[in-house]
Amino acid sequence: MTTTAKKSASPSSARELRPDRYYSRAIGNALRVLELFQQSSRPLALADVTQAVKLPKSSAFRILRTLEVAGYIQRVENERFVLARAAAAMANHQVNQVVEAARPMMRQLSQEFRETISLAFLFENRIEVAAVIDSPHRVSMGNEVGGLIPPHASSLGKCISAFQEDGLREKLFRSFGLVRFTPNTIVEEMALAKELELVRAQGFARDLEETTLGGCCLSAPIFDKQDRAVAAISISMPKMRYANQDRLVAAVRDAAAAITNQLHGA
Repeated sequence: MTTTAKKSASPSSARELRPDRYYSRAIGNALRVLELFQQSSRPLALADVTQAVKLPKSSAFRILRTLEVAGYIQRVENERFVLARAAAAMANHQVNQVVEAARPMMRQLSQEFRETISLAFLFENRIEVAAVIDSPHRVSMGNEVGGLIPPHASSLGKCISAFQEDGLREKLFRSFGLVRFTPNTIVEEMALAKELELVRAQGFARDLEETTLGGCCLSAPIFDKQDRAVAAISISMPKMRYANQDRLVAAVRDAAAAITNQLHGA
């Protein structure tokens, strides 16, 4: 009976019966946590890990933080975590959702104003261009899908950054750097804080030659079902055509609101 039980025991049970003096309990616990994430179909919080793996809260927290810093897991919403590859898949799905919801409004803005219409999306530590409709004018402002957006200078970047929690906003700024693109770029922390406060108050952001001399841009934020600013839509043009600003602001805000409503109903 004893012999049979030992032969059918799992590797983990065998380690418990015959502990190896070289076995690292800390590494073993981290591997157990990784296995838990591999088997889970949903994001996990600290309490979920503590309960499932039967670890003290402090130990589970250190393991989660170590795995996050090492890039094995990624923080998503409400202090929950998923495997890094799962987070990437979730982000791609969210991008596709936002792009599909935004396309009709982007086309409408393009037809009305004949200027460049762009959509940007918030990733873990950066803001990227997700979709663009180019202006038909020979002289125009351009964007490129996949291009990085300055979180402190462009209207798209300021619009998304303004509505983030302080920690994530600082992370965006550190990742990109407060680069001065033109004499109009805001790089002083106090001035930038006031600018973002204004963006939150008015519900839209301006880029008045802050990323490119001669270029102007207006953006409004797009919110997901959890009311997080995950994207922004913009209309950009050369300074020589930057006129009828009230109409431009109203149009871009209306477009962002329509996309937000579409996402909330998805």
